[in-house]
Amino acid sequence: MKNKKISIIVPVYNVQKYLDKCLKSIISQTLTDIEIILVDDGSTDSSGLICDKYAKKDKRIKVIHQKNARQGAARNAGIKLATGDYIGFVDSDDYITSDMFEKLYKKAYIYDADIVMCDYANVKNGIVKYHRSRIAKQFLRIMGFFDIKKINPQPDSRGKFAIMSSCCNKIFKKDLAKKYLHFPEKLSFEDSTPVFHTLAMANKIAVVNERLYFYVSNQSTTKSNDARVLDLITVDSMMVDNLHNFDYGYFTKFCVIGLIRDVFRHFHKIDKKFQYEYFSRLKDLLLKMKKYNLLKYLGFKHRLKAFIYMHFGFKISKMISKI
Repeated sequence: MKNKKISIIVPVYNVQKYLDKCLKSIISQTLTDIEIILVDDGSTDSSGLICDKYAKKDKRIKVIHQKNARQGAARNAGIKLATGDYIGFVDSDDYITSDMFEKLYKKAYIYDADIVMCDYANVKNGIVKYHRSRIAKQFLRIMGFFDIKKINPQPDSRGKFAIMSSCCNKIFKKDLAKKYLHFPEKLSFEDSTPVFHTLAMANKIAVVNERLYFYVSNQSTTKSNDARVLDLITVDSMMVDNLHNFDYGYFTKFCVIGLIRDVFRHFHKIDKKFQYEYFSRLKDLLLKMKKYNLLKYLGFKHRLKAFIYMHFGFKISKMISKI
């Protein structure tokens, strides 16, 4: 049997309010040569039934029902089953334009790209918020495709870090994804480490400078008053190991600065009941980064904060976290 052009993986968990809109946006794609893999991660609402309903109507849809193991495990299950030439992801509370995967695939075909990414918009309370392009201008100036290890993407905004870390605004060549795109399981913040690793292992990355993906903010999003925020340190520790063990080239600097900004930002905002545990894990993470000589990529302010967190107590560190 001939492979489909793209396998689209959708992890599903208790999203009955959003799932219809998500699935309608996928089955109406102008690129019809696709397979759609819905992974019901132990939903306790009607989400699993909705998946089965759509599978009966559309032969391109496959459904996996599994015990709840979080989004990373659901994505990994989908990757194992995927047969498409490329693999893409859509979160089950988000939606996409009808031509998203056609545009990404065309760009991939023209340049034989390992990964193609597009821009996205945020949706909050039903309102679509278009910001300036979140894709680094340096990428957009490059004609065709680029090797991320050979250019120096400056993470001078949260947006650029976000556009790179998400798996949902990209398609990945199947062989590359199956080799490198392994999501941490039973953890939140599972995107950035495997996505950055896969980006660094790719040879050709292309960009479609259009907002084709719509990210819906809702109550399931991990907040700083949620114990799951502690997972951020665990996942970032995995990224630090990758930075030490593999050649990321110039992309190393981008990853280190983005990682530090993220963990420092959460330390400032985190709920009081998680602050000390978060600080202890953050200190261990910084000591590991020092051991691997990764702190050299930080600017003066972040180096100073890192020094204080590593060598002074919790109270002083919390005081300067706002700076």
